[in-house]
Amino acid sequence: MDDLLDDFIAETRENLETLAGQLVQWEQTPHDRALLDSVFRFVHTVKGSCGFLDLPRLLRLSHAAEDILSGARDGQVTASTGLVTAVLAVVDRIAALTEALETGQAVYDDDGDLVETMLAYLPKQHVEITDAVTFDAEVEEPAGRAKARTVRVSLGLLDKLMSGVSDMVLARNEVSRQLRKGQTNSELEHSFTRLSASVAEMRDAVGMMRMQNIDRLFSSLPRLLRDISVELGKEIELRIDGSEVEVDREMVEALRDPLSHILRNAADHGIESADERRAAGKDPVGQIRIIARQSGNQILIEIIDDGRGINVDKLGTRAIAAKIVTAADWQKMSEKAQLNTIFVPGLSTADQVSAISGRGVGMDVVKSNLQAIGGTVDLENYDGQGLKMTLRLPLTLSIIAGLSVRAGDQIFGISRNSVVEILSASNRNVKIEELGGKQVALIRGERYPYGKLEMLLGIDEDAQPAHSSRTLIVIRPAVGSTFVMDVANVIDNEELVVKPGAPIVMATGLFAGTTLPDNGRPMLLLDASGLGQALGIEQKEDQRGVRPEVSEEREAKRPSALLFVAQDGVKRAIRLAVIDRMEDIDAANIKFVGGRMRASVGEQLFDVCGLGEVPHNGLVKLLRLTDGTESKYLAVEDVIDIFTLDGEIAPSACPEICEGVVSAFGETVELVNAFQYFESEGHMSVELAARPLCYVQCDDDSVWEQRILAPLLVASGYRVSFESADRDDAVVVLSRGEEGQDALPHDARILRLRDTSHSASGIGASIYRYDRIGLISAIEAKLAGAA
Repeated sequence: MDDLLDDFIAETRENLETLAGQLVQWEQTPHDRALLDSVFRFVHTVKGSCGFLDLPRLLRLSHAAEDILSGARDGQVTASTGLVTAVLAVVDRIAALTEALETGQAVYDDDGDLVETMLAYLPKQHVEITDAVTFDAEVEEPAGRAKARTVRVSLGLLDKLMSGVSDMVLARNEVSRQLRKGQTNSELEHSFTRLSASVAEMRDAVGMMRMQNIDRLFSSLPRLLRDISVELGKEIELRIDGSEVEVDREMVEALRDPLSHILRNAADHGIESADERRAAGKDPVGQIRIIARQSGNQILIEIIDDGRGINVDKLGTRAIAAKIVTAADWQKMSEKAQLNTIFVPGLSTADQVSAISGRGVGMDVVKSNLQAIGGTVDLENYDGQGLKMTLRLPLTLSIIAGLSVRAGDQIFGISRNSVVEILSASNRNVKIEELGGKQVALIRGERYPYGKLEMLLGIDEDAQPAHSSRTLIVIRPAVGSTFVMDVANVIDNEELVVKPGAPIVMATGLFAGTTLPDNGRPMLLLDASGLGQALGIEQKEDQRGVRPEVSEEREAKRPSALLFVAQDGVKRAIRLAVIDRMEDIDAANIKFVGGRMRASVGEQLFDVCGLGEVPHNGLVKLLRLTDGTESKYLAVEDVIDIFTLDGEIAPSACPEICEGVVSAFGETVELVNAFQYFESEGHMSVELAARPLCYVQCDDDSVWEQRILAPLLVASGYRVSFESADRDDAVVVLSRGEEGQDALPHDARILRLRDTSHSASGIGASIYRYDRIGLISAIEAKLAGAA
């Protein structure tokens, strides 16, 4: 029975905040029957549990609430401010009694007044308060709704499990490092790859156990704002977007107080009275909007109101009066620094202290709570028009993919999500210039803000060995412009176990937490946005919220290629769309094993193409190629530049190796066919004449069909279309044929491609998507009417 009672307490506490938010929403949309039914079902379930567990006070309260909600479902009462207030009072009493069940404290308040106030809204003949209560067996659920299978686990046990998985990740990284040092064989490498994949799956599963929708945090806010609005006599409308964003469970608890303080301040100090708003030409109903979204390796929560904003002059007067700053220092401070004084304990711009806010402690709590979990808060003030507060939080408190870099004699970590490109400072495409008194990096004609990590962190720079050069990292932070960070060198690419940093460290704004790499030596995790801010980069996003991928989509209409020098010394080009990034890998990590040249990167093994023999020492330049699923490396001697494929691509006599011939910077070079690098078998020259149109049926966001399949067909002499209007006159090629076959009409021209090299039962005639010869032969057969 104790276990049942614990489950009841946990479930009731978890759902009460959601219930309060639904009641507020019902008040605003009284005709929403689905919402009313949802509230009724919860109250009905609580009533049944109370009867089973012999909890008479909770039973009487929930039964009375069920009566009033049943009357609303029958059309006997309608939602009003008074009715919802009365129901919310009963919900609060249920919450207090539930809390008392766990703590053992008594609640002596009389429930009779609450019940009578609520039931007064029912017609007299329908009011019936009795201890004899009947229970339905169950409440009918909406058709088609399946209940999820769940089990409750203590947070302490979950933390222990996450800690164990983190240790497994570190141990796996250490084993990978030791394997790279010694002689290995293909069987050992295969076993380690399987182990690594299993650890990664377990890590992801445990990570998801800690994640929950941020709606759990937001569900209590409508009720909070409603109570504040009623007390202040203001009309305020709350809009919440992004409730589906997932965050770490610990983060949800840490954010409760900050969000409550921010909402109180916005309603009390920010939103004006209705008369003031009319006089200012505003809608008398105030607006507060909360937006949550994921951006890179951060969660952004924006709280925007259309109130009066912060009066900077008044803030300065209060700060000077409180002796926080002197009048002379205040005049020298930037607007951002002036606004940040609002976070100083005891400072408030309120003219009088109210029960809601005005004591000058709320914003201090906001900042300290955020710093404790590795977050930051920024203000954007629009005097007379409103205030925007942006909370930036780490995506998770567990494990991230990162790079370890060296600056001076110290090692730091940085999230890989922020890294766009890694270049050697000696690269011919890189030049450091001075512009307007500041240094900038010129990379392939593009200028970026530039800074040395040692200079930003205030540490000494070690002397660079004569045979090596420094490394430049192009960083695109979650908020702010892209910039270039100069480090001594990049050490490793690994998964980092991340923990919140100490408040004194996080206060610098340069770090996102602490991390533990596989060598067990703690190091600090750099914050990309904080580094950009330290360089003086304006921390503003695109107001339209457009992601960087949009520009790539526009560039897709004008495909680009990379000009490089191959290992045989010949200049060639390859489509930029198939290149993930360029890496310099130690020759010791590249070996000829299992009949192929392979590179060990982190805990994974990758095929290396275009490399005849491995140098005895030094670094090997590799282009990492991807088709959206698989990755392989292409060895190059040097990378020259990127150019646009504007001109005509002349046909090649060997389309399986070379797509064609193009002009790059006045030179005629071969455009390499990337398809060859992903083939499982050897190459064979196939002489093909011009062929009809091939229609490729795929999803709009397909990567493999666009980057790999289409160039192969074009190089083989076919025209390619993704438009369904061209289907009637074309050979139809369907990628990933195993999925959704039944929905396809019977058509002898359909050619199905599969992801695996071995045919699965029940699939019928299909071609492995990297069997180039088989694919071309099958198209030939379709044209000849043989299939």
